[in-house]
Order: sequence, then C-alpha cells, then structure tokens
Amino acid sequence: MEPRFLFKEDCGDVFTLNPTGGLVHRLYREGAAPEDIAQRLARSHGISPARALADVLAFLAQVRIHGLLSES
Repeated sequence: MEPRFLFKEDCGDVFTLNPTGGLVHRLYREGAAPEDIAQRLARSHGISPARALADVLAFLAQVRIHGLLSES
C-alpha cells in the first residue's frame, strides 16, 4: 500500500500519511466507523481492539485539528 498525501488548500501544506494512516483515512472517508476500522487494524497488526481504537481516535483527532478531515 502506498502512502497517502493530503493537501491543505488554504495554505498549500502537504501531509504524507504512512500506509496505516492512509488506510484509516480512506476507510473513514468511505463511511466506516472508527470501531470497525479499529477491529480491522487489531486483526492485521496483532494488537488489542482497545489499543487500535485509541490509536484510530487519536489519529482522526489530529487530522481534524490540522483541518484535513471534515464531517460532511
């Protein structure tokens, strides 16, 4: 899986996501719930579902803070 690039139009900044971040971002934008994304990551990365959910929620919060994810 290739990295995903996000572009912030208002200032021209480009953000590079690692493959896992790219997957989380894509799945969330496609309508997957954070809990479902976390379950998928827990299985594929061999971590607990609680840890995966905490990581997914933290990632989504950071992406929102930087204005790279809207809820629309």
